[in-house]
This record gives sequence, structure tokens and C-alpha cells, in this order.
Amino acid sequence: MKTCIHTLAVLVVLIAATPWAHGVSGCNSPNGSLFNLEPRTNAVVQVAQSVAFLPGRTSRGDDLVVAAGSDARGLSTDTTATLIAPDAFYVQRSNTNCAADFEGGEPGISSPVDGFISDGTGTPTVVVDSKRDIFFIADTMFGTSTLDHGIGIVRTTAATLSDTTACPNGTEGPTGACWPIGAVTNISDLNAFIFNPHIDVDSRASGTGAGDVYTVVTQNNEQNTNPHISLTACTNGLNCGSSISISGADTGPGFAWVQVRPDGGITISYVTATAVKFVSCTPNGAPKAPTCSAPILAAAENNSISGVLIGDVNMLDVFYPKHINRLEADGKTVTTFLVYDRCDVPVVQAVASVCPKTDVVVTSSNDGGNTWSPIAKISGSKGQQFFGAVANDDSTGTVNIAYYSTEKDPGQQQPQVFLAQILPGTTTVGGIHQLTTTFSDVQATPPLFFQFQPVAFGTRIGVAAAGTGKAGQSHVYVSFTANSVPGVYNGASSPDVNNHLALFQY
Repeated sequence: MKTCIHTLAVLVVLIAATPWAHGVSGCNSPNGSLFNLEPRTNAVVQVAQSVAFLPGRTSRGDDLVVAAGSDARGLSTDTTATLIAPDAFYVQRSNTNCAADFEGGEPGISSPVDGFISDGTGTPTVVVDSKRDIFFIADTMFGTSTLDHGIGIVRTTAATLSDTTACPNGTEGPTGACWPIGAVTNISDLNAFIFNPHIDVDSRASGTGAGDVYTVVTQNNEQNTNPHISLTACTNGLNCGSSISISGADTGPGFAWVQVRPDGGITISYVTATAVKFVSCTPNGAPKAPTCSAPILAAAENNSISGVLIGDVNMLDVFYPKHINRLEADGKTVTTFLVYDRCDVPVVQAVASVCPKTDVVVTSSNDGGNTWSPIAKISGSKGQQFFGAVANDDSTGTVNIAYYSTEKDPGQQQPQVFLAQILPGTTTVGGIHQLTTTFSDVQATPPLFFQFQPVAFGTRIGVAAAGTGKAGQSHVYVSFTANSVPGVYNGASSPDVNNHLALFQY
């Protein structure tokens, strides 16, 4: 398999052929573009989690890009210099240098139960309804005056994010005006733990469920027992119904991921200790709950990657499958691609659990998840491959899988970012592209710490893909964490952990 470096010269040619892709060269530096507005003096940690975009939606014809992540500025008590919340959003609307034009902490949400604010656990996910030009972010939140928490969803439009009066350049203050609508689901006592929410939206123009929003989360009861995967349906305006359990009798389910099929069906993947499960649901029109099948076994793993160190890399990996659904050329067959990190050899049990060799793998199904193809590695390279993330370009049917790899580092400790592609009509990797050339040193400790701030490089990266269907007019954005940009601490320079953005065009 041939690996190639994504060079600026190639990008210049592609940009010239792409009317709506203005000024994107900033994304293609050796380590992408820093994607926050924090001053470099006494900087703290920003960790990437998710990214979504609308191609060509700004007045100049640029991409409107929204990323979500964890930001330790929101943990400070200095309200004059920080974000209003430890989970944040970052928006690019000018595309002049692939940098964030404005940013802000996730706003609080007022509900009949209580006011809710981000709890800073680092789980924000952003998605976009491409038919209605609406963005949503889902995250865990807790009550300000009650011992409750839940899944907060905030909503905004592309028009609002593009409005420099409503959302001026810089760091948004406590108004939350850029995300004016919110709702909270799965409200429960703090003893009923909730973990790792995820969200998706049905972007179809019509049909039962069109425009509906779905959230999934791992939730315990108030005795902190019997964890289950909870699914909730909301209207596009965030009128949310009651949640339902979709994980059956599975013990210890977690890390759920929801995606809406091109035909409106809802699909959820999640894990147990050593297995990936898959559930299919039929929409009933929110706020009514969908009707769901029993969980199906998609993959089984003898060597669970969850909570283990990645080889010699000072990072923990988690067993967190992600999937997408691709409509095939016949207009009716849907292929589901499931991607996750696995340990290729038995985990070493020492002072800490260590996986000597991690890989990103893929399996696919074209019958609604009833049967799955054999597990296949994304890359046969040496070193560690991890944090696999997947997105489908609906305009071409190209599946894009982003991940970190240490294959270029002689010591196999410092990662770079790579992108693998599965071409239309196929189910195997057709090419791998190196997106960054600068190495990231995950063992370089940030000089400044806040309590509860994210550690290392988090647990995932974000990827989003879209285009016009014409060659050269598809974009893939990868939101990732790196420390190539230095901060200045008491006059001394030191690597600083930041969220970054990289772009690939094809």
C-alpha cells in the first residue's frame, strides 16, 4: 500500500479548481492549524473531540467549520480571561488561514428542572444538519442548584454563526448568544452515572424522522447499578421525548455511537467488555421513541483495548467503535463501516495494562448489521495506530478514516496524523495519506495544570467529510490534538497541548 505526503503544491492545484475552497493553505502546515484563540503566554490544555462543517456556506463561499473540545481555560476562576465552560466550541467562517475566527464555552441551558452547565468531562460532540444548515452540540452537564445531571444539547444556525454582529470575532462571553436554543435529556440524580454521550441528526429533507435528533449515552440507575445504553429522540427544535434502553441484557455496555442511515433508520454501536454490539431502529417521528431491534454481535475481541497504555506511548486507549452508513450506487443498498482500535497481541499486565501493538481496524455489513465482514487492519505499518475516527463523504461515497500513527518515529513514541480512504463501491482501504509531518510528543507535560483538566491527548479525534460530487471538490477536516506550538511560561518556551485542524482535498 503506497503512502503519500499531502503537499502544499498539490493543494494549490486543487484549490484553483474549487470555486468555494478559498484560502485553505493554513490547514496544510506541517501540523495543521492551531484551532483556538488562546494567547500563548501561560497557555493551558485544549483537547480536540469532534468537528462538523458545511461546505461553501459563508458569504465568500468558504466552509463553515465548527469544532468542539475540552478547554482548561474554562476551569479557571478568572472570569475575565477564560471561557465560560471547560467544554468549548471553535468556529472558522472566513477560511483565510484555517484558524478559528471565534470561540466560546458551551452555554448553560435552562430547563424546568434546573439550570444546567457543562460538567467538564470532555465529551462534546458537534454534528450538522446539512439540509437545514443547523449545528448541534451534545455534552454531559450538571445542575447548578440540584444534584442532577443530564445530556445537554445546544442548537444554532449557520446564519447565526456567520453573523459577525451576533457572534463577533474573538472569545464569546457569558451570553451564549451563538447557541440560543438548548434542551436537557436523561436528567437523573448524580448517583446515576452517565458516560460518553453521542449525537446525530437525520439530514433528510422528508420522510418519517426527517430532521430529528438522536442522542445515546451509557446510564446507570440511582443505585449506580445496571448500566444500559439509553436512546432519546428530539425534534429539530429540541422537543425531546422519553429515553429508552436499547442494550437488552448486556452487562456493562458503554461507548455508544449513533448514526442515521440515508433511509432514516437509526443505527447504534456500543461495546461490552470484549464485544462490539450493533442495534438498528426505525424512526417514529420525534419526540416519539424509535422502535429498535435486539442487539447483534458485530465483532468479538479477546484482547480488550479499553483503559490500556498504547505501547511505549504515554497515552490510554479505549474500546470505542465508531461507524457510518454509505448509500451505494444502486440507490438502495446501505453499507455500514465499523471502525475501532484493537490490541493485536495479548495485553501485558504489569504496573499498568499495556498493549504492545495497537491497530485501527474496520469491518463492514451490507445487510443492516446482521452479518459482518472479517476484521481488517487499516494499515500494515509498524508502530502504533490508534484513535480511529470515520466519516463518509455522501457526495462521492468515499469513506475517510483518520487516526494517529507512530510509524515514522524511530522510537515509535511520537505520533502524526494519517487519513485512509475506502473508495466508492469498495470495502477495502484504497489509499493512505499523511496529513501532518511534525511529530507530537505526548510525554511533554504542560507546565500549567488545572484540577480535572484533560490529560495527554484525550481519547479521540474528530473527522468530517463533504463535497459537491466533483473531483477536487471534496473536503475532509480532521480535528486532533498536538503540541507543536510552544507556550511561554515565565519567559521560557515549552510545548503546549492544543486542538488543531487539518484539511485533505480530493
